[in-house]
Parts: sequence; C-alpha cells; structure tokens
Amino acid sequence: MLFSELYKLRYLLLVELSLLILYALYDVVPVLIVISVILLSIILFSVFDRPILVVHFLIFSILVDAIVPITSNTRGPTLLIEELFLLIFVGLGTVKILLNLQKKIDIPTIILLWIPFLIWSLISGLAEGVEKLRILVFWKNYFAGFFALSYTYYAIKNKLNLKSVMIGIIVWGLCLSLIEIKILIELGGFTAGILGLFFKKNLLSVGWGKSNYLAAFFVLIIPITIGYLFHTKSKRLKFFLTVTLVFMSFALILTLSRGGILALLVALIILFSQIIKPKTLIPFLLVFFLITIIVLLNPLTYVLIDRISSIETSGSYFSRINFYRDVWYTFLKHPITGVGFGNLGYYAQFVLSVDSSSSAHNIVLGILGETGVVGAFFYFTMFGVFLRKVYVGFKTEKDESVKILRWSFFAAFTGALIHSLMEPTLEGLQFSIIFWTLVGVYLNFDILKSPDVQIN
Repeated sequence: MLFSELYKLRYLLLVELSLLILYALYDVVPVLIVISVILLSIILFSVFDRPILVVHFLIFSILVDAIVPITSNTRGPTLLIEELFLLIFVGLGTVKILLNLQKKIDIPTIILLWIPFLIWSLISGLAEGVEKLRILVFWKNYFAGFFALSYTYYAIKNKLNLKSVMIGIIVWGLCLSLIEIKILIELGGFTAGILGLFFKKNLLSVGWGKSNYLAAFFVLIIPITIGYLFHTKSKRLKFFLTVTLVFMSFALILTLSRGGILALLVALIILFSQIIKPKTLIPFLLVFFLITIIVLLNPLTYVLIDRISSIETSGSYFSRINFYRDVWYTFLKHPITGVGFGNLGYYAQFVLSVDSSSSAHNIVLGILGETGVVGAFFYFTMFGVFLRKVYVGFKTEKDESVKILRWSFFAAFTGALIHSLMEPTLEGLQFSIIFWTLVGVYLNFDILKSPDVQIN
C-alpha cells in the first residue's frame, strides 16, 4: 500500500530529491535556478494560448526589479527581470507569428510607423555611433515599447481583457507607490525618511530609476485612474480607485519632481476641462478635495513649492540648457542620421561629471540628435497619428462614461509627453513598456461597445 502510493508520487519525489541534493552540494543558488526554470515553464505553458497574460507578466516583472535592493552603482548594461521576460515573450511571440502566417492580420498605422523607425535608428546609429553597445542597449528600450504596443493590441480580444489591463496598470501604480513608502520607512522611519528627502530627493530610488523617473509613471497613470473612477459603475471599484489615487498622489509628492508635478497639473487641467458637468461635479469635488488634503498635509509640499519657485537658479536648470545647446549643435552636424542612441554625451562640450547622463532630457532634441530628421519624422508622426485618433475618438463617442475614459487617456498621454520634454522618460525601458501598453489598450477601445462583462 505504501509503496503503491509512493509510486504514484514518483515524479514529485524525484523533483524534491533533486532539489535536496542540489541544496546539499551547491547551496541555495542552484535550487533557485531550478525553481525559476519550473516557474518559467509554467508561465510559458499558461500564456501560449492566453496572450493577455503576457501583458500582465511583462508589466509586473518591472515591479520585481523595483523591490530588489541595489547595493552599488553599476555602469553599463545590467540584466533585469523585465528584460528576461521581454526576451522570452519576444521568442514566444515570434513562434505564434510563424504559426499564423496564413492568417490575414490587421496592422494599425502606428505599428507600421514603428517598423521603419526601429530599422533606421539601428542601422544609422551603428553606422555613426561612437559606442555601439550603448546604441543596442537604448535601442532595446524602444523595441520594448514597440513589442508592448503590438502584443497588447493583438492580445486584447474582449472587454474583459481590455479592462483587466487597465486595472492591472492602475494596481501597478498603487504597488509602485507602496514601494516608495517602503523605501521611505527604510530610510529610518517616516519622519527620518521625510527629513532625508528634504536634503537629498534622490534617496528615493529603486533598482531601475530615481525620483524624477518614478514621477513619470504617476503622471501617466493618475489621469487614467481618475477617468476610470468616473467611468465605472461598481461602488467597490470606485472605493479602490479612490484609495489608489490617495497613495499615488502621496507618492508623487515624495518624488519632489518639479517636472512631474507641472506635467500632471497640465494633464489634470486638460482632463477636468471636459469632464466637469452637473452629473460629475460631486465626484470631481471629492477627488479634488482628497488630492488637496494630501498635498497640503504633506511636509514635502513646501519643499517642492520652493524648488519650483527657484527653478531658474537651480543647477539642473542650467545643466539642461547647456546640454540642449550641445545637442542642437550635434544635430546640425549630423542632421540626417544623428549620432545614435545614448551617444549624445560624446559630442557634449558641457559635462557635469563623468557619470552624468548622456540623455538630452528632451524627447524632441533627443530624437533629432540621435536619429536625425529621418528617424524623427517616423517617431513624431506616430505620436501625431495616435493623438489625433484619441481626440477624434473622444469627439465622436456617444457613451458619456466611455467619453470620459477616452479623454482621460488623452490627458494622460499629453501629460506624459510634456514630462518627456524635461526628463528622459520615453527612452527608459520600464516607462516605454507601460506607456506603449496603454497605447495598445486605447487602440482596442471600440471593444467597450460590446456586451458587458464581470469587471466593471
């Protein structure tokens, strides 16, 4: 009897015995590797026929890296969890494309514009760039955005998929705000953490980004959260979204990002200019009251106001202005091809330090300097085509709640693009994935007209 039961469990026992032997011989690292392989196998098996899971796994893999402590600053490329997932899912997506070659696939204009941009920026960059590896590293970030957009667009099959990704990204924003609060507490407690941020805001950092970069995600997600709050009819979901807004607003203040705050203010002005009506006045006043209380009670608000008022005398302001000039001169010397992604620093006359970023801190100047007029034409045409689609969709929408949600996306994208004029956001791997995933979500908004599903 006993032996027959053990025989039924032979495969499980074999795995457990292997893990014990590996642990005894080589410590815990091989065990973690085996477990990781098993988990990846399960993930691949589960997502092959349910591509929407790829989107969720990809965006939440970013948070895994955010909670992994970085003990030392490293130079050059490092392998991150989301990069590993990106590599796996690109391979999976390629297999699925090969299996469906006979099927007719609708390709939106924005995806068609991505392809020549990626080809041009890679070829011209490798031809003109000083450091080829940096070009490949930064090109990968743009490719990740292309992949996130394309996979999200084709993975969403129904309203449940669409709303699950929107809610997933809102939950992602909540998790990021909780991670910030955790970092604040680890700085010595809430009071000591606030004091530390008062003297040095970049104490608030995760494995893949510091305060200004973290703020970019809230600039994008907060307007969409507000739009979904007005859109949904579920009282439980309204409560959850309200709580989420409280945490994300607090987290944004913790970043002390002047560019982030200003970009969000512009986005909210755009958002509320269209949704304040008699029916929505009370929810608007409630949201406005909550955000106002959070801002006024946060001790860092006064630090932020002082930083904004003294922006013209700050070192970051002058460093940007000087580097803008260098980037413009670099573009004039290489107007057609640019100098390649991540190579602008090699042409700069004004350098703050050896470790200073080579980013232009301005998406317009950056793309012009790195990819030339040809790359810039394809890249900015993408944004023009998409923003026009969002605006036309809003103007022609008949359903009032969907109309509000559409406009919240327009406000969010506008705020994100304004922020990219001051910070290197769209060229970052993590922000690129989140931003273009939301673009893929919006391209499927017509699905909202289909019969309702369980998620409200």
